[in-house]
Amino acid sequence: MPEHLEDTAFTTALAADLDRRVDALLGGDALALSPLAHRETTARLKGLVTAFSHPASAHHRDVRLLPVAARLVELLSAAQTPSGLFDSTNLASPPDTAFTVNDLCLTAELAGRESALAAVSAGLRAVAERTLPPLLAGGVHTPNHRWELSSALARLGALLGTPDVVRGRVEEWLAEGVDLQADGMYSERSPLYAGAVSSPSLLVLADLLDRPDLLDPVRRNLEAFLPLLDEDGVLESVHSRRQDQHTAGHPGADLLLPYRRFALAEDRADFADAARSLQSHGVDGRAVLPELLAHPWLAGVLPAGTGRPWSGEAVLPASGLAVHAAGRTRTVVFGGSDQPSVGTIRSGTANTATFLRFRHGAAVLESLRLSTAFFGLGPFRSATLEQEPGGAFVLRQELRAGYYQPLAAADRDPAGDYPLGDEGRFHAAMAFDRRAVDAVELTTTVRVQLLDDGADVTVAFAGAATSYALELSFRPGGDLSGVEPLADGGWVLTGPELAHRVGDDEVVLTREGGGGAAGEHQPARYDGGEQYDYLQGSHAAGGERVYLTGRTPGVLTLRLRGR
Repeated sequence: MPEHLEDTAFTTALAADLDRRVDALLGGDALALSPLAHRETTARLKGLVTAFSHPASAHHRDVRLLPVAARLVELLSAAQTPSGLFDSTNLASPPDTAFTVNDLCLTAELAGRESALAAVSAGLRAVAERTLPPLLAGGVHTPNHRWELSSALARLGALLGTPDVVRGRVEEWLAEGVDLQADGMYSERSPLYAGAVSSPSLLVLADLLDRPDLLDPVRRNLEAFLPLLDEDGVLESVHSRRQDQHTAGHPGADLLLPYRRFALAEDRADFADAARSLQSHGVDGRAVLPELLAHPWLAGVLPAGTGRPWSGEAVLPASGLAVHAAGRTRTVVFGGSDQPSVGTIRSGTANTATFLRFRHGAAVLESLRLSTAFFGLGPFRSATLEQEPGGAFVLRQELRAGYYQPLAAADRDPAGDYPLGDEGRFHAAMAFDRRAVDAVELTTTVRVQLLDDGADVTVAFAGAATSYALELSFRPGGDLSGVEPLADGGWVLTGPELAHRVGDDEVVLTREGGGGAAGEHQPARYDGGEQYDYLQGSHAAGGERVYLTGRTPGVLTLRLRGR
């Protein structure tokens, strides 16, 4: 790898953060962990070994760390089941064990460099040896687990001196192909799992297996995330198929080292900008400093960047995502929901109902959602993101329900015994598929024109006459005007304009039209749909919620501006 001068300020900041954690452990902070906490036990041990080994740490060669490290090795060994795996909420889990093994192998490697840590290294190697057989045979249950498990096997091969034993199994997983979409997102589209699992695992495999081809999907994923990195140091996650889709972004800290790696190795100014941005929001010494100890060149001084945040417009077609940023104004449009095609809310699908986010500096509209009172079929979710010749983005939803006619004579059962069937909304013993239906339909089309200072949003309803509620959820901490309070703590728009102000930054929304009498006398309620309501679940948004209500059919125009 290329030679670089050390970025001592970066290393010092990492060491200071790590030392804070080590001080807590020396103070007896929750040292006795549950056997289920094998990952945290290993992470703490990795931090202690790094602090003892790294010259920048205030605990370099501090003998007080040795008995604590020895105790953590004992806890980890005791947590291992007779199978060699570790228990967790997923029971004796090969992939969850792989997460621990990746940290364990790195920690054993670092401990092996210090004579005072020889017992720690030996204890970890003994644990590692017991994990090898079940990880060679074990399976997975999410896409990213394939790369985490493969990475753990490759590390075990390197640590135990048995690379040929693991190579065949790792190549078997890799032969499935890395699950990278054409737009650069992994198939789970999750910044959480891209940063914490898929990309770091593929980098380990590229290094240990001498597979430079595995660098390409990581590079392309990092490129795809560049326009998704917000000024707060978080990555856009509205398009994710995992749990981070329900947050207002995911911290991008896990991508810091991958960005640094490619910036240093390939002299990339754009990746250097991303790395500096992430570093400016704080660093995780326990996660990052061990990697620098293993690969010192990653601590190098970054190449010159542009010094400016990303700006422009980016479209990720496979994820149904568009981003526009200019100055301090940023708009995100999402039309890649899986719910219309799978017909249900399920883990592993993109099912958030947020279709737009907008910010101007510190004033942030974290979620724009739309629901209609239509047979409990839930809020607006678009499975498509289309771009018109003029540049506007179009989202669509077609809802269909109906009323069923009597069965034909040949389909009747005098005993009334009909199969339990799914009508699309609910199940009943009515043989729905044999009945004629009087259809009721509602089509919603959302058109978003992205501008440098905001966005124009047009919502057109066609079909059934019913009520709708548009929900705007603002980040807490600002002042709202143009609204009146609701009994449940939310707000309702009372005039043509509302403003959300934080300091000198303001998000302003003006409304035109909307069907009916500007939404008067319509329920200011967001309807999460039957799939939530039947289970008494919640689909509530956080933050300061403001509702705009009205009647369909008709056209509503919203103008969002930052000022």
